[in-house]
Amino acid sequence: MKEEDELLKKYGTKNPFMVPEGYFDNFSKELMNKLPEKELTPAPQENITVWQRIKPWVYMAAMFCGLMLSVRVVVGPPKQDTPIFTATETEQFSDEYIETILDHSMMDDYTLYQYLTDANSDMYN
Repeated sequence: MKEEDELLKKYGTKNPFMVPEGYFDNFSKELMNKLPEKELTPAPQENITVWQRIKPWVYMAAMFCGLMLSVRVVVGPPKQDTPIFTATETEQFSDEYIETILDHSMMDDYTLYQYLTDANSDMYN
């Protein structure tokens, strides 16, 4: 800050650069006159094929397919909701085994009937 104050005292705030009067009045015209003439040549027209038109769309579709495949590999196959025992597996249990399970579950015949028929207990009360 001290050096800046010394420079301001020494040189002041006056702009040392001067531009002649009317210099920018015809500046653009004079600049255009000094530039060399350039011939305008039309740009060559390229024949765009069908493949060049659809190539970005094909690449984008391939990218999304790859993304979905990689997500599927990382996440794994979907889990299927299957019952614990299928009908053929439940037929393999003996009746004695089922009776023993029912005896230990403390169910009476009426509760078992409601459970097997999915009856609503509120309906009977």
